[in-house]
Amino acid sequence: MSVIAKARELGEEIAHSHELTAMIQAQQAMLQDPTAKQIIDEFHHKQRFLQMIQSRGLELTESQKAEVEDLEKRMLDNPLITEFFRAQQTFEQLLEEINQIISEAISGSQHSCPSESCSCCHGCD
Repeated sequence: MSVIAKARELGEEIAHSHELTAMIQAQQAMLQDPTAKQIIDEFHHKQRFLQMIQSRGLELTESQKAEVEDLEKRMLDNPLITEFFRAQQTFEQLLEEINQIISEAISGSQHSCPSESCSCCHGCD
């Protein structure tokens, strides 16, 4: 089997993974909830505005920093948003593990686990 075919096979496995499915479901639930969607939309709007300010070389005011902190708190207080963040982090960890395995295979090195039962990879299983 060619490298490209193996890459497609890996992509298909990732597409059918529990981690991706959970992240997509959490994202859909978050975006279908009016309160969570409003918070997310407000965050994206604020993020673009603050990036524009910083791209001009300007410093954020204390008031702007406080607004960001308040918005971050509101995001973390919303269970649908925090569930999406958790699912997203779990999926990203899966991708990191996959990248680590590929990197090790390319370099020919082996990852040494800190303990017999680590959860950092599936190499100890």
